[in-house]
Amino acid sequence: MNIARTEEILFNPLFTSKLLLMALAGAQNNRLKMELIYYVLPLIYNKTIRDKLLKSTSKSTFNTFLNSEVKMELIVIDTLLTNYKKKTKEALITLSNTNNIEILDYVILTDKQETIYSKEKNLLLRDYYKAAFNLGSILSKEDYRRIFFNL
Repeated sequence: MNIARTEEILFNPLFTSKLLLMALAGAQNNRLKMELIYYVLPLIYNKTIRDKLLKSTSKSTFNTFLNSEVKMELIVIDTLLTNYKKKTKEALITLSNTNNIEILDYVILTDKQETIYSKEKNLLLRDYYKAAFNLGSILSKEDYRRIFFNL
């Protein structure tokens, strides 16, 4: 499979919107600060960070998440944000067409449906969804200004 085809599959708006959905589902009150939404895809697509998120629990905090390996990966976060900005916008558009969300200062999932990653049968997808769910949980526990300061 060529690189273009692989990217087409990995960055399919339905898949990326599902990652955002899982992050919102994991977040307190199903909401994340708009600026933090742009961090979801770059962090989830980074294998080191995704692996750390898979080991996280609902009790994990931003401080427990930030170990030395994660900090090393975050050195290039500004470049990653630029690279993923268009994909995140596409994912938000797709998410708004498939779910009820509000986009203001916060992105809020207004659906009261049960959205959990554990029902996913495909193990690879479940890992991505679990990582996004845990990331949403971690990001929603902290003041967004503190997160920006540490990123």
